[in-house]
Amino acid sequence: MMLTNACEQNKYQYRPGELARLQQIELEMLIEVDRICKKHNIAYELDGGTLLGAIRHKGFIPWDDDIDIRMMQTEYERFRKACGADLDHERFFLQDYTTDPNYRWGYGKLLLKNTRFERYHQEMLTMRRGIFLDIFNCVGMPEQGIKKRWFNFRCFLLRKAGYAPIGAKYDKNVLYRFLYRVMRLIPLEKIRAGFEKINHEFDGKDTKYVRTPGWYYRQEDQGYLRRWMNERTGVTFEGHVFPAPRDYDGYLKQLYGDDYMTPPPVEKQVPENDAYLIDFGREQNE
Repeated sequence: MMLTNACEQNKYQYRPGELARLQQIELEMLIEVDRICKKHNIAYELDGGTLLGAIRHKGFIPWDDDIDIRMMQTEYERFRKACGADLDHERFFLQDYTTDPNYRWGYGKLLLKNTRFERYHQEMLTMRRGIFLDIFNCVGMPEQGIKKRWFNFRCFLLRKAGYAPIGAKYDKNVLYRFLYRVMRLIPLEKIRAGFEKINHEFDGKDTKYVRTPGWYYRQEDQGYLRRWMNERTGVTFEGHVFPAPRDYDGYLKQLYGDDYMTPPPVEKQVPENDAYLIDFGREQNE
């Protein structure tokens, strides 16, 4: 199920200094997460392009405009509880389906209050918006066979049910638009209950692989080695040291291939988030 591409001429164009300012704000958000995790001994690690940037650039990939981290579901629940007491609530909001009644995704975000980050094709969604940091919760999963395929299919259905209001309007395939319209009728409470069941299905089991049920790369269906979540080291990111998988080489090769240290062609060195409006609010001149 694919969306039509956003009109490139309307995609948000960063003015001079804005991307650097956005990255600085996101770094401040990461530092806040790290502060809370250290205080409460909560395990997490850099993920995706953030980890790649740490290894290849010692900081942000120059054209990257977001930060990703991962933690196991049990750690995320401890983090959510810790945020209740220790998060700087004047600036930040921890967003997931337990804190925002209109949130539709199966993973968490840290939002910067009094800012906007509006994405294409999401105008019908009523959840809170803002400059964000993604927090991907990982859970155990079956190792192989029919059980693994069934587990991944359930993750797929839950993601699509959450995404349904967008797909019902914008998917280019008529049949898929119809299916999304049907899925749009599923109450949010049912979707959330489905994620909660999957998030705790393998509690107490030392599965070989883990994944984020509410997110998809093909690698999610394949699964990530649990040891990549359990064995960590420190890596430098923008002058700070943050946790990362000890075997970051194996992890990044699974994500990006053996040549992950080679930057993409110049024409692909562009921000990936399909925003059409970014408002820094009161953070603009701080």
